[in-house]
Amino acid sequence: MSGLLAGVATYTVLFTLLVSTAEHLSRPAALAGALAAHRVLPAPAVLAALAIASEGLLAGAGIVALLHPSGEGLLVAVLVGSAALFGLYAGYGLYLRSTGRTGPCGCSRVELPMTGWVVARASILAGLALVALFLSGSIIPASRTDASLAVVLLAAATFTALLWHLPAAMYEPRHQPGGPRTAGPLA
Repeated sequence: MSGLLAGVATYTVLFTLLVSTAEHLSRPAALAGALAAHRVLPAPAVLAALAIASEGLLAGAGIVALLHPSGEGLLVAVLVGSAALFGLYAGYGLYLRSTGRTGPCGCSRVELPMTGWVVARASILAGLALVALFLSGSIIPASRTDASLAVVLLAAATFTALLWHLPAAMYEPRHQPGGPRTAGPLA
C-alpha cells in the first residue's frame, strides 16, 4: 500500500511541475507581471525566470530518476527541492494574503487572483512531496511496466488535474453594484 501512496504522491508532484512549466512557458510574462504587481520581491522578472527554471529542472530530473534504476538519490533530491519550492510558494501566498496584498497569482495562463485556494494547492503539493520523500524507498519506478504503475499513473494524472484546476474551480467573482469584484470562499 505504501508503494501506491508513494507513487501517486511522487508522480502528482512531478506532473504538476511539468504542467506548471508548460503553462509558464506558454505565457512567460504572466508570473513576472504577477510578482511585480505584488510589490514584495525585487527583480520580479529574474525571480520568475528562476522559479520557472527550477520547476522545469525538478520535473526533468525527477523523470530521469524514475526511469533509471540507480536514480534513488536523485529522486530524493528532487523531492526535497519540490517540497521546498512548493513550501516557498505556499509561504509567499500566505504572506500576501496576511498583508492584504492583492493581484494575480501568476501561476497559470488563466488570470486568477491570489486566493486561499492557491495557497492550499501549494501546501498540498509540498505535503505530497514530503510524503513521497518519507516513502521514497517504495516508489514504483517508471521502468516497471505493470498494472501497479498504470494505477499509479492514472491516479496521479487525476490528482494533478484536480489540484491544478482547484483555484480556478473555486474562484467565484462576486460583483456588487457599484463596487469592485471580490472573490468567493477562501478568497
